[in-house]
Amino acid sequence: MSNVNVNIKMFQVGELGDCFLLKFKEDNKESAVLIDCGSFRNSDKSIKRLQTIAEFIKGDLNEKALDVVVGTHQHNDHFSGYVHAADIFEQTGIDNVWLSWLDDPKDVDAGKIAAGQRDLTEKLQAISSRLTKNDNDNHSLAAEKINDMLGFYNAEDADKPLEGKKTKVPVIPKMGLDNLKKIGKNVNYLSPGNVLDLPGLSANSVKVYVLGPPRGGKLLFDINPSKDETYDIKLTAISNLADGYLAALTNYSGNEVGSNERNFPFDKKFEKNLTKPEFLNSAYFLQDSWRKIDDEWLDQAGRLSLYLDSYTNNSSLVMAFELVESGKVLLFVGDAQTGNWLSWENIQWDKDKVKPGFSLDYLLNNTVLYKVGHHCSHNATLKKYLDDKITHPDLVAMIPVDETDPNITKKKGWKMPAVNLYKKLKEKTFNRVLRMEKGFDADCDPNGAAKQSWAKLPFKPVVDKKNFYIEYEVHG
Repeated sequence: MSNVNVNIKMFQVGELGDCFLLKFKEDNKESAVLIDCGSFRNSDKSIKRLQTIAEFIKGDLNEKALDVVVGTHQHNDHFSGYVHAADIFEQTGIDNVWLSWLDDPKDVDAGKIAAGQRDLTEKLQAISSRLTKNDNDNHSLAAEKINDMLGFYNAEDADKPLEGKKTKVPVIPKMGLDNLKKIGKNVNYLSPGNVLDLPGLSANSVKVYVLGPPRGGKLLFDINPSKDETYDIKLTAISNLADGYLAALTNYSGNEVGSNERNFPFDKKFEKNLTKPEFLNSAYFLQDSWRKIDDEWLDQAGRLSLYLDSYTNNSSLVMAFELVESGKVLLFVGDAQTGNWLSWENIQWDKDKVKPGFSLDYLLNNTVLYKVGHHCSHNATLKKYLDDKITHPDLVAMIPVDETDPNITKKKGWKMPAVNLYKKLKEKTFNRVLRMEKGFDADCDPNGAAKQSWAKLPFKPVVDKKNFYIEYEVHG
């Protein structure tokens, strides 16, 4: 068994997005793995940047196909590159595509979950359409919040009224998924507990462990950390409200709700379809104006869109790459949230494919590279794991964040990176934190404040502004 080194390039997609190229080298053998390729928007500028990155990847491989492409989850900022640069990836070639079990068209449970996701997307599109028709600042703000979340899906009817079942599957991510399936020679749907040898290298030189998404429904839908599971308690409190909003919207659509929602104003106990205009106009709002809760309801609906976003993030394919000879681990979590992380404790590993005494703690304790989840948002890194288990002295964190993204810079924009988590990452890595948009902050500069910290590792990070990437290497 030979030593393996891995070169990691985090591409600067120009806005919020994920795109990582990993090149594993073992003697004269090499394996190229692309983990996601996408950006949040579909502007001409966004498309051009993704195509430029795809062309660089093609050239960097020197006419060799990608050994593996990993698609973590169906969000625009992870999959849009497989739409906008599909022809380039087809020219490059893809030997293996690795997707989550949730993307498997033959999996019954996955089909049910996908149908529910599409249904919720439809409802949010319908609300957005109605809001944008009204000349009301509060309505416009609520619509903006919903559309921010729908931007992860780029659903094609987001700005049009819905008629019956006209709405289709979210367009860009679904198209990217379909393209990957067409281009890839082999498509594998992975579940927690799977252990694979990395294609292109000798057997048992790099092991790939699949940690998520969970098969259990409860953990799959657990998107909100408790106060002990996150570094940002206030954001957690806001996020926890999303559960109620989901139930509210379900009831708004005329479906039955559970007993824990009985006090909501649109409760079924009123035994009326409150979505009917004739009831709203003649029997309720117009007779007693004090009963109106338009703004409150719409604000809740806007927040509810966070549920859809968070759920899809929680369905991320999570993988740990172990350089077997050295035991060093690279942890790529997609945008996994609370339930996904918690589910790792209960994974049943194939005993024939793991070494004696193997455990989750082994993987976390030996993690030397952590791809920070969901652009360093508050609920995509479980506090107890980062505090107590991800403890390797060589730890480096790579964050695909862009502080110039409009969703971050606007008033009341997204809190990325989350302040307390970002501070903790710097502490745990001794300021070895790499950021997608600029490489590093001043206190993480390998030529300045963090020079001694980086000098303890065999590779100093490189920022290549011409080819839009931040480069780092892990030596086995």
